[in-house]
Amino acid sequence: MASTYSLPSDYTEDNPFTKKEMSLFVVIYTFCVILLIIMYEHLMPVINNPTYPHYNKVPSFEFVSGAQTTTPGF
Repeated sequence: MASTYSLPSDYTEDNPFTKKEMSLFVVIYTFCVILLIIMYEHLMPVINNPTYPHYNKVPSFEFVSGAQTTTPGF
């Protein structure tokens, strides 16, 4: 009969990471999340803002001779 080995029920492994490594990971992770939020808040008003110029308007690139007071195509 083959014997099987099992760990004792009170056996616990030590944490493979030191406090310094874990704190560095938390700081870098927090910085990246905050950076992503700042980038989103900075870029989204440009991407999804109805008051931004040319929102949902396709400019006309046709040549128009003569001086005009308004932008062509709008």
